[in-house]
Amino acid sequence: MAQWGRARPQAVLGASSICHRSVLRFSLEPDSIPNGLPATLDTSLDGEITETRPATIRVAFECTADDARTFRFGYPCPFADTVGVEENGSRLVLQYEASTADRDRGCWQTGTLDERGVTERRTFDPGSRAVVEWSVLNYAENESCFPTGRYRFEDAYGVDGRTYEWGFCLRVR
Repeated sequence: MAQWGRARPQAVLGASSICHRSVLRFSLEPDSIPNGLPATLDTSLDGEITETRPATIRVAFECTADDARTFRFGYPCPFADTVGVEENGSRLVLQYEASTADRDRGCWQTGTLDERGVTERRTFDPGSRAVVEWSVLNYAENESCFPTGRYRFEDAYGVDGRTYEWGFCLRVR
């Protein structure tokens, strides 16, 4: 996992024949932490795709304030944007706990675009953390399994009357 507060690209290779390409390569391009946000955010990627599990992205949040703070997140905390869109209209979907039923014709995919709109408020003491892990799925209406491109995911974080935006791009090559 990358060091807290640092935004650096990470690359992990994916499986070979699962999605009908010789090698799928995923990489993450996280944003810098917004100035003034009393927290760090970090992403990690396990880009290995197998017949029993898709690639996964993990997002971790840590409160860096000097005292307890209440944060407003999309649900589930700490990252809830689950649909990444590429310029050509292709989509990738982050799904909580994928199952083998999400694998169709050799491709980890879903036909559902789960638009979230629920928010939650959580109070964090200094150093407290929250982590969520998402399965990376192809959207079934894409023209191919995991089309090459740069997919943007972004979420909002509210604290102390301000809102901060942070996210990452997931690149498929």
